[in-house]
Amino acid sequence: MLRTALVLAALGAALRAQQAEPDFTWPMTTARRAFEAGQSGYLAAVLDLLDREAEARKDPDLTQLFLDVLGAQWALVGEEQRATAAGDEAFAAVLRSAPAPEGEPFAGLHPVPALDTLVALAQERRLVLVNEEHRSSIQRAFSNRLLAPLREAGFNYLALETLSEDDIALAARGYPIFASGTYTRDPVFGDIVRRALALGYKLVPYEASNAQMARQPDDTPISSTNRRESAQAHNLYERSFAIDPQARVLVIAGRDHIAEAEAGGWIPMGAVLERLSGRDPLTVNQFVMCEHSRPELEHWAYRLADEQGWLAGEPVILVDDAGLPWSANPEALDISLFHPRTRLLHGRPQWMAMGGLRQPVEITPLQNDAPLLLQARVQGESEQAIPLDQCILWPGAPAPALMLRPGSYEIVALDRAGHLLRREERTVK
Repeated sequence: MLRTALVLAALGAALRAQQAEPDFTWPMTTARRAFEAGQSGYLAAVLDLLDREAEARKDPDLTQLFLDVLGAQWALVGEEQRATAAGDEAFAAVLRSAPAPEGEPFAGLHPVPALDTLVALAQERRLVLVNEEHRSSIQRAFSNRLLAPLREAGFNYLALETLSEDDIALAARGYPIFASGTYTRDPVFGDIVRRALALGYKLVPYEASNAQMARQPDDTPISSTNRRESAQAHNLYERSFAIDPQARVLVIAGRDHIAEAEAGGWIPMGAVLERLSGRDPLTVNQFVMCEHSRPELEHWAYRLADEQGWLAGEPVILVDDAGLPWSANPEALDISLFHPRTRLLHGRPQWMAMGGLRQPVEITPLQNDAPLLLQARVQGESEQAIPLDQCILWPGAPAPALMLRPGSYEIVALDRAGHLLRREERTVK
């Protein structure tokens, strides 16, 4: 079943909160304003929101919006479990899964490594669409791993939702900065941009412009959503296939924007793009088959796969004896990708190793009586560059490792106000 309800629930909550509270946007503006101070904004955004949590919880609609924003900020600082819990509380009613079908729903299916299988399935395609949950980095970590093998297979365009910077400026610099986009502020997503440029991808910003999203007199939540979907598809097409008919395009988008079929009056970007391009996309759904803070919020197929012992290692997809992949929603999405359950290694999720792309780097102990932000910045990049990795050092807790690729870094510790408490250079081989 498509989880379009996540989008519509968030839109509905925002509209209801707007009618009840003149300052309903304060969770979003609080997070945005924190970043005016630069790198310290990552920590300040979380703590500023937490300071006003009691205020937000006085209104059910505002609470949902608050938790959605807070979850996104938790993800930016490496707090995946807290990000998941916030999103689960905000959208619990939508996330509750239907019971498993009777019988043996996985009869004739077996798990295979997701990375190698997806690359093989993409060999004959010119368009691959992969989705993600915006409050999670685990899917972004997997998308990062797709970059090199798909580039070797001939993919040469990478389209990213809410990327706002001109691709020429990005290519000239070689790395993303705060102004490059919204989701690219996540260090895991930011490194997708950094690695894609190094691998030779042409980046495609395709977000709908303000002009394309100008409010219409007869607007409803679904009509404005469809306008954005259509604008995204047209922008993506015009900046890839329209100028390069032989383009091979990898798209990373949120939630069910990648769907190939309409649902409940929603016409997703993926369906519009398929019509425009004339290419049958390979659509990979990787945000549904993930762990949640409570089992009852997990999809029945995810729980069943866990019972089978399939979620202890690498991401997997399920295939039949002919090699055809299984999908929980085959009418709209080709493949359901299963992410493993999280295990902490050196204080960080095991999937942050990204199949060996990164390794844990222990940090020199630091005494602190307030939360601090630990960052790994790539040497030679500007102060506005998105760090390669970061995490929070909580008072009284052991310092988590930073997960880094080979290279030279500045490891810094910042307090809430942005004061630099320590800086050290580190080379990872």
